[in-house]
Amino acid sequence: MLVQVEFAFETEPNAYRFLNTVKHFDAKELVVKRGRSAQHVLIKYRYADGSFDDTAAKLDDIAREMGGEECH
Repeated sequence: MLVQVEFAFETEPNAYRFLNTVKHFDAKELVVKRGRSAQHVLIKYRYADGSFDDTAAKLDDIAREMGGEECH
C-alpha cells in the first residue's frame, strides 16, 4: 500500500530541516519533496507488507519536534 502524508510547518526553515532529516529514512520507495507551499513537506512511501510499520509515527514525532504537524 502506498502512503502519502503532508506536514505543515510554521516557518520555511523548519520545513526544509524536516525535509532534509527524513529524506534519509529507511522506508520502501521513499519520496520526500516540498508540498503545496515552502512550508509544507510531502512524503510518499510504501507501507511494509507483513509487518508493523512505524514510519508514520516516527514522522509525526520528528515533525512535532520541529514545530510541524500533519495536514489534510
